[in-house]
Amino acid sequence: MNKRGMSAVFVVLLMWGLASQVSAQDAEPKFNSNADDLAKIRGVLEEYRQDIIRKDGYAITKLVLNHDVLFHHINTQEEIDRARKRNAQFDGIGPSHLDELVEIFATSKDKFEGKLQNIEIRQDGPLGMVTFDYDFYVNDKLTHSGLEHWQLCKIDGQWKILSVTWTSYPVKN
Repeated sequence: MNKRGMSAVFVVLLMWGLASQVSAQDAEPKFNSNADDLAKIRGVLEEYRQDIIRKDGYAITKLVLNHDVLFHHINTQEEIDRARKRNAQFDGIGPSHLDELVEIFATSKDKFEGKLQNIEIRQDGPLGMVTFDYDFYVNDKLTHSGLEHWQLCKIDGQWKILSVTWTSYPVKN
């Protein structure tokens, strides 16, 4: 093969290699996901929402993997600065709010409801992730909104909550 032919083959192979890289970068990642598990994860989300409406704190605790799961709103820098006046080592998260929330839901006379929008559920084998926007109502009055993110794991054939984190922005009425 002459020099010109070798150059043409080299250019074709180079272009093919570059095209393969570009298409691989644009390809969606492959997850070990199935419709049944995605539906079960959505079911945990709806069960949690209904437990809040029913004010069933005990039922909420059955949805989490264990009592030590991370269950906390993400503090703003202003909240962190205020907390650090009492505790210089405050990390912005602090202890789980699960017990506190369960107690409020179980004992309050108020009516609670969370309305969820833009729900995105992803699953890869035994790991599930849920992200959504929420509006929270107390006695039919919008009190705060934000973004919430859950991690779930599948253990013994059931989906359990590993962590719940959220932002919280009060609504001025």
